[in-house]
Amino acid sequence: MLGKLLKYEIPALGRKLVPLYIAWAATAVLLGLMIGPIEGKSEFMMVLSAMLYSGVAAAVFVMAVVMIVQRFNRSLLGDEGYFSHVLPVKASQHIASKTISATLWVLLSGVAMAVTGLIIAIASGSFMQLFQIDWHEFLNELFGAPIVGVYIVEVIIAFILSIAKSILAIYTALTIGHQASKRVGLASIGAYIVLMICESMIGNIILSIAPGAPLFYPETSGDVAVLLLCAILITLLISGIYFFICKYLMEKKLNLA
Repeated sequence: MLGKLLKYEIPALGRKLVPLYIAWAATAVLLGLMIGPIEGKSEFMMVLSAMLYSGVAAAVFVMAVVMIVQRFNRSLLGDEGYFSHVLPVKASQHIASKTISATLWVLLSGVAMAVTGLIIAIASGSFMQLFQIDWHEFLNELFGAPIVGVYIVEVIIAFILSIAKSILAIYTALTIGHQASKRVGLASIGAYIVLMICESMIGNIILSIAPGAPLFYPETSGDVAVLLLCAILITLLISGIYFFICKYLMEKKLNLA
């Protein structure tokens, strides 16, 4: 059932974000052409194209956040919730599908940013400079030590999990806020602030348990790997707490607005 939910959820976000990605790529081409070696190029057009690129980039990430909030709020906590919750689907599956879909689109937005940067480099003519780099030597230095590969994998995992945790924090705040009979929006914002304070307190407690330990003041490559692993485990723990708060409130304290 989770797969069926994702088949519906992922395109629902994509219908709003993909057109913005296309517009982002178009402004990247324009910006690249303006900063490239073109005869008689206008400084005004360079500034204008840079502003357009920055505006579309901001719109993409703002729209991604807005869509993440709206999709969860409307389909599970709003009027559409009456339909969603009568489906033969568990609350945990609803939460998981929306978290996976939202995380995917946030990651794709980051990929889109990298692609537009590449488009700017190609359009401006600076792309050929990449071929002047000794990539064989660079990759050997980057991946020569086995521990570096472990670092990279751990950082990628930690990054993805941190995105999912942030999304689950938003979902949890929205679900808590909907327990209020009035001023649901303000209640959700207040709940989010409280959740962030609690996260900070958890971090401070963990640091206070082992002051001065090598784990938190890494000196060797092994210490860094362990530190990253602990960050992953803590992120998983907090994400699990958020997940089960959402699940419990939806199953036991659901208050559709």
